[in-house]
Amino acid sequence: MKNLSIVILLLLTQNLWSQDLDIYKHQKNSNFEWPSIPKEMTFEEFEILSTDLRMQDMMIATVLPGHIHFKIKEKKTGYYILGARSIGYAGWLYLSLTDESLTNILILDNSGLDQNISAGDIIIAYGSVVMMIGSYLYDWIHGKYLLDRKQNQIRYKYAHRLSINLSDIQINKRIYPGLSLTYTF
Repeated sequence: MKNLSIVILLLLTQNLWSQDLDIYKHQKNSNFEWPSIPKEMTFEEFEILSTDLRMQDMMIATVLPGHIHFKIKEKKTGYYILGARSIGYAGWLYLSLTDESLTNILILDNSGLDQNISAGDIIIAYGSVVMMIGSYLYDWIHGKYLLDRKQNQIRYKYAHRLSINLSDIQINKRIYPGLSLTYTF
């Protein structure tokens, strides 16, 4: 049991000395790439297009309720998730202050049945676990869905404008060789 506790502690502190944990391969280095940005694009749209949800964000969301929604600029939903997870923590705190063990209530082993656990404590225990796990899963799954949707809407908006601009240029159908040098600060 002691060895298992040490392994779990090492896995939880893995983030302290590692850079980031990824399942997928990152194809570009966005710190050195200078993208061509349409003049109409706002900074918020650029931030949303540049946002990636990584395994590090998944780990942060376990500790910080609503992290994913706050990162994708959905603050109202982030605060709802924060409230839901806080209700789950409050239920857990209530059970610990009334000297009931959450694990005994959830497992309902023979020793738990002998202690005459009230139905209210069982409802609070299961409700707390559902609120904590459900708010985490909602934050991750719904946040990923919203980020993908927002990114696709922005891409569609500017790709449509770009295709209109290109068709206007192609009407002329004349190609002129040239050299261009642009220097801006």
